[in-house]
Amino acid sequence: MKHANTSFILQMLFIFCCLTMLFAPSSADAKIVFIYNGSIYVMNDDGSGIRRLTDNQFWEWEPRWSPDGTQIAFERNLEKDRQKWQLFLMNADGTNQQQLTHNGDGEKNGAPAWSPDGQHLAFDSNRSGRAEIYVMDLQNRTVKQLTGIEKESGSYSPDWSPDGKQIVYGRFVRKPAGLSHKNIYVMDSDGKNQRPLLPDPPENAPSLFRSYPHWAPDGKQILFLESREKQGQKVKRFVIQRENGRRTEIDMNPKIGGSWVGSGACWMDNGRAILFSAGRLDVPEKEEYHDIYRYEIEGGKLRRLTKHRYHDIQPDWVEGPLPVSPQGKLPTCWSAMKTLYGLKMSAENRKSTAP
Repeated sequence: MKHANTSFILQMLFIFCCLTMLFAPSSADAKIVFIYNGSIYVMNDDGSGIRRLTDNQFWEWEPRWSPDGTQIAFERNLEKDRQKWQLFLMNADGTNQQQLTHNGDGEKNGAPAWSPDGQHLAFDSNRSGRAEIYVMDLQNRTVKQLTGIEKESGSYSPDWSPDGKQIVYGRFVRKPAGLSHKNIYVMDSDGKNQRPLLPDPPENAPSLFRSYPHWAPDGKQILFLESREKQGQKVKRFVIQRENGRRTEIDMNPKIGGSWVGSGACWMDNGRAILFSAGRLDVPEKEEYHDIYRYEIEGGKLRRLTKHRYHDIQPDWVEGPLPVSPQGKLPTCWSAMKTLYGLKMSAENRKSTAP
């Protein structure tokens, strides 16, 4: 009777341990999607569990998680020798790939951004002759143009505010000679009330480029990468900006170890970290590969998550119970099993040696 009670207790303990492991939050529940060598990959927050989702038949770009983490929007070039970039949608495991746009050769549709309710995609497209911001209703696939209607501008890289009421995006600011400035703008989600987050630079000012704008999860701050010329040098920094408010600048040069160029950035860990990709410029050409980094805002800690013989770029982060391992496989409670096996053997030994 005593042995039966021990077995029952061990079985209940094993079930409890497994349930605890299955439902307890872990870093593997939050996921990173990114581009490596033109294909879409996913990995865990610490850089482990890397898995490819697309087969490298086409060149893919700018993957973005849906708010619930069940789908990924991205752009794909359907032609090898010319531009024909179209928007696509697929499940989180790479299945059920659907083409969303069907424009002609030489056109580019990209930089998809989900509305918080997952019903719309904002994106940039040059279908009008220059890059502008559009919104697609995912239910009926209708498209509405938001920028460049009243006057020429040129806009790119939209991102929705957490409440769905506004969209932040980049806009080209023309200058008499050389490359246009790039500034960050904000508008209502219907395209009205377009305004600069920060004042446009003067036309003849040294080049200023602001890119990769992203709303913070709290809806109060906007992250972007800023590159400007200062005393003949290019200065790059991340900026966290409140609209009509405080500005925080983060200089990554000392942390990365030298001059660098960015290739994607977003918020991570619910606004406590920045996830970005960067490549060193002060190294031999064969070592100029972009890697993905995680930067903790409060502590200032920088951690490199990838190191491959090619570029890891354009990361995007989502939180949710999405296994990186193949679907349909549940985790095995090996540590619990080992512990319980030891307890069971001890109980059996005590039984066999009992008088």
